[in-house]
Amino acid sequence: MGTRKLTVAAGGFSAAIFAANYVLPPDLLSNAAIVSAFLGALLLLPGRRWLRPAAIALMSFTLGILAFQVNYDSTVGKTLDFNGESHEIYAELTDYPTVYEDYCRLEVKLLGDELPGLRAIVYDNDMSCKELLPGQRISFTGSVRRADTVYGESYDHYYSQGIYLKISAQSGIKLEEGQGSCYPILKLNRSLVQRIEEIFPEDTSHFMQALLLGDKSLLYKDKGLHLALTRASFMHIVAVSGMHVAFLVGLLRLLLGSGKRCSLLCLMLVWLFVLLTGASPSAVRAGFMQSLQLTAPLLRRENDPPTSLSLALALILLENPFSATSISLQLSFAAVAGIFCFSGRIYRFIAEKFPRLSQSRAGTYAAANAASSLGVMVFTTPLTAIHFGYIPVLAILSNIAALWAVSLCFCLGWTACALSLLPWLGKLTAWLCAWLARYVFLVAAMISKLPVAVLYLENRMLLGWLLGCYGLFVICAHFKRKFWLRIALPGSLSLLSLITIMCYVNYDYNKGRDTIAAIDVGQGLCTAALGEDSTVLIGCGGLYRLDDAGELAGQYLISRGRQKVDALILPELSEEYAGGVPMLLEMVEVERLILPRIRVGQNTMKEVLEAAEEKGIKPEYIDSDTNISLGKMGLELLVGQADTHGRRLSVLVDLDGYGALVTCETGEEEERLELVCRKRDIQLLVSGSHGSSNSCSKSFLDALGAESAVLSLGFNYQDCPAEETLERLELCGYNVYRTDLDGTVEMRISE
Repeated sequence: MGTRKLTVAAGGFSAAIFAANYVLPPDLLSNAAIVSAFLGALLLLPGRRWLRPAAIALMSFTLGILAFQVNYDSTVGKTLDFNGESHEIYAELTDYPTVYEDYCRLEVKLLGDELPGLRAIVYDNDMSCKELLPGQRISFTGSVRRADTVYGESYDHYYSQGIYLKISAQSGIKLEEGQGSCYPILKLNRSLVQRIEEIFPEDTSHFMQALLLGDKSLLYKDKGLHLALTRASFMHIVAVSGMHVAFLVGLLRLLLGSGKRCSLLCLMLVWLFVLLTGASPSAVRAGFMQSLQLTAPLLRRENDPPTSLSLALALILLENPFSATSISLQLSFAAVAGIFCFSGRIYRFIAEKFPRLSQSRAGTYAAANAASSLGVMVFTTPLTAIHFGYIPVLAILSNIAALWAVSLCFCLGWTACALSLLPWLGKLTAWLCAWLARYVFLVAAMISKLPVAVLYLENRMLLGWLLGCYGLFVICAHFKRKFWLRIALPGSLSLLSLITIMCYVNYDYNKGRDTIAAIDVGQGLCTAALGEDSTVLIGCGGLYRLDDAGELAGQYLISRGRQKVDALILPELSEEYAGGVPMLLEMVEVERLILPRIRVGQNTMKEVLEAAEEKGIKPEYIDSDTNISLGKMGLELLVGQADTHGRRLSVLVDLDGYGALVTCETGEEEERLELVCRKRDIQLLVSGSHGSSNSCSKSFLDALGAESAVLSLGFNYQDCPAEETLERLELCGYNVYRTDLDGTVEMRISE
């Protein structure tokens, strides 16, 4: 009974923290605490013993609200008066600098009297700090901003990590005398990273670094591997969680045995591993629960998983209430909750329906793996849909095929690091481990190429389908002991409705109405033209957005049933118009890559050209106005005058009689475009100039004579769109759509 009271108390506390983060406005926190405390006190009155669990939950809810308020006042509250101002900064580095092409990023702890102890990120544009070490102290003048906004949108990732400020250095950063704190864990982590790079083959070292230490920064740069792991639902294997801690404990038990001393040593090594991997919320949760499991027999107590889970969550939220917004925390706890609630039942059901499976080790492994995967997916699927916009349909198949290899890879990887003190033995073990990693890559690549590997929810019909599926299963769960009503009926209806939706989407976007869409990629350009027998993408880039433009474009096309692009036209080779091409080439097949002729020595976006070469695509350079026919779709490529940036393209699209003009940075080119457009029947203008003040002149808009205009833009530092441009569009009678306000804009063309 005591453990259940602890579970209720921890649950009420955690519920308050989540409510304070997502539901309750800051000015209502005090009122919510008072109301919950009052209701809890009423339920504690004599004669109401059966209501005590509810009273405990309400009192804990009150404590959770108060804990959030205290933490808010001591962290975020202190930053309110500093936002947007310049200050003298004195700080201590808490990690090694992260070096990019043109700036350096530092994580620091602020010192001094104004913001003592708060963690912040410092951006060093002079690259003067790239050789600094954790514990060294610096001083400089910096522009201070709160870390809750990125590119004009609310962003809670930094707060969930305990980072509350972003500071841009405005003066040279000076190294101060005096020794700060010692960070031996960071030094050990850095030495392990170097050891992994030394002993593992180059094609697997980034994966092993992510698997063993949770550092995915280099893995993200390998877009092909990252995408394959994502689509095959394998990214969870490189996000340090309970699975990794379980692998570690299993390895240690195998090597050390199961005695009392071994359990204590195992406990210390588990927490060393948690600290080495950055002590993320998911890793801390796993370490805490594993600690309770290891110590329960020593204390002659029975480990209660629900109590362990709820208590771990409450303690993590007590230390940092903003960690409730951490995606890794939400997915980690949701996965474990799903295993506790459903995996055992699913396994027993499989064993009853298929008794022959339990007669072999392979069958038992497959059944247990399937039950575990299904249990995990119950609560993680909606979270994945909300945070990432897709559903990993074949996660069960992926886990059955390769999870065993991942566990061996993890154990062999750490064994190789330990044996690397004898170089030849460490490299031999790493070589064997690398083949397991390559097997995982192969499985991921094969599964990710299947059309049904992932359902992208960019199409809202699929989001409605997901909600309907959960509703069906909840309703049918009341039919106890009737398998066909409880499982088979909602499962069959869900599958049938999904097939119906996919068939409808494929017909609607392939045999139904033609479509021109300005995809929301931020401050950039990405326009899709979907005909009955052809697919064209004009531009694929964007600035000032966290999502990759190529991934957004790929999700849009795949969700509309398009796996192949007949022609990818790049109006200009810059990040704004072509930065997403490498990821796009990984997601869909591209037949032709068309771009303007560039000047020798100009920055030609090496990543784009290298990605095209890797896929066997030979770029087609356009020097003069060119006409291209793709089935019923006609394209007229209009080459602009050469300048310091090379040439640019504008594209006239004729989609079965519907005309659309997609422009790049026009400016002086508008005069020539006027002459071309006077002879065309154009209904739509997609302005890649983002509505800047020198675009969309009145004479140009009159000559075009279109009905609608789409301004493709996002957060920017250029004050786009300009007010005078919007006024000219309105004066000329255009219906104006903006991707920054309307999201992706689709124009469906009637037959």
